[in-house]
Amino acid sequence: MTAQQVRRALSETEPPADPVLPSKDELLAALRGHYLAGPLCREAHAIAELHRARRRLPARAAEFDRDRADLVRRIDGWVRRNLPAPRAGARCHPDPLGAVIDRMAAASERAFDLLMTIDPGSDEMHAAWTALAEQEIGYGELAAALESGWLALPR
Repeated sequence: MTAQQVRRALSETEPPADPVLPSKDELLAALRGHYLAGPLCREAHAIAELHRARRRLPARAAEFDRDRADLVRRIDGWVRRNLPAPRAGARCHPDPLGAVIDRMAAASERAFDLLMTIDPGSDEMHAAWTALAEQEIGYGELAAALESGWLALPR
């Protein structure tokens, strides 16, 4: 057995390292400003605040979109520097993590806004909360695959 094969076998049996990425529940709490531990949670909260500001001040949408794009780039840079390298042969996710978090922030902002403004039993409310749940589950699965090395992000 070569040294490379030994290292590979050991890396596949080592216990997983502490998570680098927030859990799906931590990220959802961060979007509402309730959990701001670590840079990704703080950036995610800022993105959610920009979605909220964009809804309230549509005349400044371009400014808020530029600021969101900057935060998304900052998240992607942090992820490149801090996530473990993917395993050999890992498949590539189609979207950068910053874009995934931005979509989850948009879905969260929409769902919570509707909760305060329309009939909670409406089809629109159900659709918004279903969309948020799908984003949350998708993020959780993505985070687990990234941390295990079975998935890579685009550069």
